[in-house]
This record gives sequence, structure tokens and C-alpha cells, in this order.
Amino acid sequence: MSHYVSAAAFAASRTLTAQGLKVKRSHLSEIIAALLGYHTYAALAVEEADSSLDYHLEDAEILVLNVPMGTMRAEDLGFSDGQASAPIVTQACVDALKAEANSTNVYVSIEEFYDEYARQALAEAIYTDDDVASAMAECNAYFPDEPDMPIACPPVEDLWSAVKEWSIQADGVMTGEYDPDGDRLFNGDQLQCWGRLVYDKAGRAGLVFVDSEAAGGLDDSWRDEDGEDELEYLQSVDRA
Repeated sequence: MSHYVSAAAFAASRTLTAQGLKVKRSHLSEIIAALLGYHTYAALAVEEADSSLDYHLEDAEILVLNVPMGTMRAEDLGFSDGQASAPIVTQACVDALKAEANSTNVYVSIEEFYDEYARQALAEAIYTDDDVASAMAECNAYFPDEPDMPIACPPVEDLWSAVKEWSIQADGVMTGEYDPDGDRLFNGDQLQCWGRLVYDKAGRAGLVFVDSEAAGGLDDSWRDEDGEDELEYLQSVDRA
């Protein structure tokens, strides 16, 4: 990964030079290390040399960058206002990391990771889970589509401080199609479901997929609503 960081620093340096900005490559390496969740490049180098760890940054399947931390590091290094402002220099480093990532997927925040990847991955994990399939079988509705998942990213543990493992989970709702002409009585057409993606950490910003978990159960709230409607009807008959 040290080579990867060096390559990204070189690429960022070329981009900034083309804009007429001269920035020390050592400073760019510090900002890139911060984007990867480290307070200093030295801290990154120490962790990368730790052979007791199962994974390192180069093993990551996914990288989730800490852009605020990278921007703060740029400010600490003296990049403030002007052409070489902290956001401009940091963005050059982000673009360089993406360009040098090869097959690793890079996201600029946990929110982007959820929006562009994890939401769909959670929906698929739920839809293909055996326990959820059993819950579907108990319902006489047909579920052609994956569950609806929250638009907003759910609360999660701080990714960059997690040491060994990190996960993201969310609740969803599956709405089925019911055939009123079928030979089975209506017993519900919604499932409340839950999914979780579990990852091993590869460095501070890196993730390696381990497993998915899911569960689902029939939503019986319609029974209460039907009961209330029936009670209201009976009360209206009595009053008549």
C-alpha cells in the first residue's frame, strides 16, 4: 500500500502542477493517509508493517475515504485560502486515489457507500435469505421485488476507528402481490425484514466482505386495522 499511496501522491502532484500549483509530494502523502483514516503517514506505515493483522489496505475490496479528515490534515499543513486551498488539494488526492485503486471500489463517504452500493446489497441479501424465503412461503402473496430499503444511510459504528470488524444494517419492507381470486384466504401481503453486511477491516478505510445476515416476518398490523373497521361498522349498526 505504501507504493499505492506514493503513486496516488505522484498523480495528485501532476494534476496540481497542471493547474499551476506546486505542492510537496510529502504533504500530499500526508493528506492521502488522512483520507485513508490515519492521522499521519507514519501511522499508516506502522500499521502496514504489522504482520499480526489479517488484512492490510492492499487487501481491501472497498475503500471508504474520510474526506473531512483529509481536508483537516491539509489545513494543518498550511493549505488555507487561495488557489491551493485545502478543498482543492484534498480533491486532487481523492481523484488520484480513485484513479490508482484499480479493482478496488472507492467511495468518498459512508453515505455514498450506502447510496451507491450497500442499500442494494442489503436488499439482495434479504431477498435471497433462506429465513426470509420461509416467511414468504407462509404468506399467500407473491413477492416479485426486493425489499424497499431506507433512502437515508442508517446509523453505523465509526468505520475508521473500528479495528477488526465493521458492519452496516437496515430494516426494510417487502410488499407482495395478492390474488383475490386465489384459493387461499388473505393473510397479509407485507413482510418486515432486516439485513446486515459484515466486513473485516483492511486498514482504517478498507473493507473485506465476510458475510450477510437477514431475517423477515409477516406484518400482521392489517389484522388490527380490519378489527377496528369491523368494530366501527358494528357500532354504527347498533346506533342505527
